[in-house]
Amino acid sequence: MNHLITCDRFMPACTVYSDTQCPDIALKWLEDETFFSICSRQHAAWGNLHLKTTFGMLFDSTSHATKHDFPHSLDTLQANIRSVWGDAESIIFRHTIFPLFMPFQSQPRIQAVMPMLKGDNLGSIKYRLGLITGRFGAEHALKACSCCIETDINCRGVAYWHLSHQFPGVLICPVHNVWLQESALNRRWAGRFQLALPAQAALIPQPAQYLDPITLDAVTQLADSVLDLASLGPSKFFNPLLVRSVYRNALCNLGYRSPTSPQAAASFAQHSSILQPFHPLTALPTTAEKASAYLQQLMRNPRGHSHPLKHLVMITWLFRKVGAFVDAYDRFAASQDPGLSDAVQPRYTDQPVPKPAEAKKTKQLRPKTLKPAIRAQILRLLSKGTPKNTICNQFRITTSTINKLLRAEPQIKKSWATAKLEMALLEHRGNWIALSQSSPSSNTSIIRSQNPKLYAWLYRNDKHWLLQQGSELPTGRIGNNSKINWGDRDIELEKTVLNALTQTLTDYPKNGNLTHSIYSLVPSLFGCLQKSNQYPRTRALMLSLKNKGSYPKSAHKTPISN
Repeated sequence: MNHLITCDRFMPACTVYSDTQCPDIALKWLEDETFFSICSRQHAAWGNLHLKTTFGMLFDSTSHATKHDFPHSLDTLQANIRSVWGDAESIIFRHTIFPLFMPFQSQPRIQAVMPMLKGDNLGSIKYRLGLITGRFGAEHALKACSCCIETDINCRGVAYWHLSHQFPGVLICPVHNVWLQESALNRRWAGRFQLALPAQAALIPQPAQYLDPITLDAVTQLADSVLDLASLGPSKFFNPLLVRSVYRNALCNLGYRSPTSPQAAASFAQHSSILQPFHPLTALPTTAEKASAYLQQLMRNPRGHSHPLKHLVMITWLFRKVGAFVDAYDRFAASQDPGLSDAVQPRYTDQPVPKPAEAKKTKQLRPKTLKPAIRAQILRLLSKGTPKNTICNQFRITTSTINKLLRAEPQIKKSWATAKLEMALLEHRGNWIALSQSSPSSNTSIIRSQNPKLYAWLYRNDKHWLLQQGSELPTGRIGNNSKINWGDRDIELEKTVLNALTQTLTDYPKNGNLTHSIYSLVPSLFGCLQKSNQYPRTRALMLSLKNKGSYPKSAHKTPISN
C-alpha cells in the first residue's frame, strides 16, 4: 500500500516523470508561501520537463495553466494533493492576494468571483474586481527580497515566493525593510508562463534609492496597511455608504469645514505626493485640484467599488492605521438607525445629539363653541396657510377644534394645504439657494452633504426645481478630454525611456538585459506599444535597442521636441 510522502524542504529532482500519474510526493506549505510558489517547488521536486506534465499531476482538469496572482481550477486539485495543501477556500484565503480585494467589495460580487478561482476558467475576474479601470494597474509582478532569498536558502534550503511581498502597494520587505525587486518572469513582455522560484539572476536590478525618513515612513505605513487589510479577508465587508460617512467624520474631527475644502485638498495632495513616484501609485494626485477631485470621488454617493489602494491611501492620511479606521467604522455602524435612509442619516458623529425637551405641563384647553365672527377669522387665516399652532395660541383653542373646522370645510382645507406647501417651498428653496451661494464652486453632492434633510425634502416635493438648480452648478469633475495629442505623448514616452535607459546603465553598466530593465522602470511602455499605429519614435528607439543589444548611439541625438 502506497503512502503519501510530505516534505517540508525543497526536494532535489532525481526522477523525470513522463506521464501524468501523480507520484507519492507532496510538499508542505512554508511560512508565508503563495500557491504559485508551492506549485513551482512541486514542479522542481518532481523533476518534470514540461509544465503540462506538472499541471496534469496537480489538477484533475483540462486546464493546463494557472496564474501567479489569481490562480484557478483549485476545486480540481488531485485528492492526494488536496489532502496536504487544503481545500480551495483555504488556499484562496491563506495563499493568494485575493483577500486584499475582499473587504471593499460587496458580498454578491465576491460570491460571483469565487467560482472563477475554483473553476477551470478564470474569466474577467480583474474587470469584475475593478482592477482594469482602477488606475492602479491590473498586472501584479512577482516580487522578492534579496535578504529573504539568502535567509530562505540558508534556513530551508530553497528560496520561495513570500505572500506578503506580492500584494500591490507593498514596496519594501516587512521583515528586512529592503526594497523589493520585481521579477522578469511571467510578465506580458517576458514570453511564456513559467513555474520558477525566486533567484537573484531573474530579478530586475533595482536602482539604489535613498529614502528620507518621511518617505520611508509613508511607504512602510502603506505596506503595513495593505497587510492589515488583507488579514481581514472574508471576515469583514465595508458598506460603501458607511465608509463615506466615516471619512466625513474623520475630516470633521481634523477641523476641515467641508470634505473638499481647499485646506483638506492641499493636505491630501502633500500626503499622496510622497507615494506618487512609486509604481503602482503613479496615478495619485500631486496638486490640490486633482486631490479635490480624488476626495470627491470617495465622498459622493458610491457608484461602484474602488481599488483597495485608493481607500488605503485615504485611510493612512486620516487614520494612519487600518485598525483605527475599522474601530471608527464599527462605532459609526453601531450608532446608525437601520430604518433611516441614507438621505437623512447624520454625516458627522461628533455633532451633539439634542436632548429631548422636557414635556411642559400645559393647561388642557377645553373645546369652545366658536362665535361666527371668530370662526370666520380662523377660516380666513387657514385659507392663507397659517400654521395651526399660531392659530391655537391666538384664539386659545385646541388643535382638535381646528381639525374639526377643516373637516367641515373641504375647500378651506384644500386652500390651507396648498398655501402651506407654497410657503414651505419658498422656505426650502431659499435655504438651498443660500447654501449654494455660500460656496459657489461646490457641486450638488457637496451642498447636499451640508444639509441632507433639505435635499431630501426638495427631492420629494420639488424635484423639477431641484434638478434645474443642480444643472446650473459645477459638476465637480475633471472632464475626459477626448482630443489626444499622440505626438506629445510619443515624445514624453521616448523621454521617459531614455531616462530609464540612462539610469539603468549608470547603476548597472554590465546589465545584459536592458529591455527587461526598461520595461520594469516604465510599466506603461508595453501597453503603449500595443497600439501599433502610435508612438513611432519610442518604437524606433526600442527596436534599435533590441537589435544592437546595447545603448544606441543615436539615442543621444534623438530630438526631444519637434
